[in-house]
Amino acid sequence: MLDDDDDPSVSLMILRLGMLFAVAALVGYLFWEMFSESAALSRLSATANIYPYIDRCDANGQLIAIGQPNCVDLNHYLFVHGSVDKAFRRACSGKPAAVLSFEKGKVGIFEINIVEKILQFRRQNGVNPPC
Repeated sequence: MLDDDDDPSVSLMILRLGMLFAVAALVGYLFWEMFSESAALSRLSATANIYPYIDRCDANGQLIAIGQPNCVDLNHYLFVHGSVDKAFRRACSGKPAAVLSFEKGKVGIFEINIVEKILQFRRQNGVNPPC
């Protein structure tokens, strides 16, 4: 598709620009999926859904005798899996104790990623990381 003067034709330029925009959109989408809050929450939810829980807790993190197993002690956190996932952060991690509710806009991406990594570590190794 080259003209007589060996310059690219208009259709070839449009094709190149279209490919450039498609690649830029794909790279933007991948970065969004890697670093957005909603993507971090979906990864945490997927990890929490496949975790084999053995303890039973209420929504406030208190151990109970009846019900389905839904919580795990991760040393730094007590993670409670439910309709809204929660983590009760202990002061041993160098941060003050806090209740983290894993809903959009309620907790930072950094905290979501830490809890997800600790949950994955516990699932793979069977032990908690040191406090």
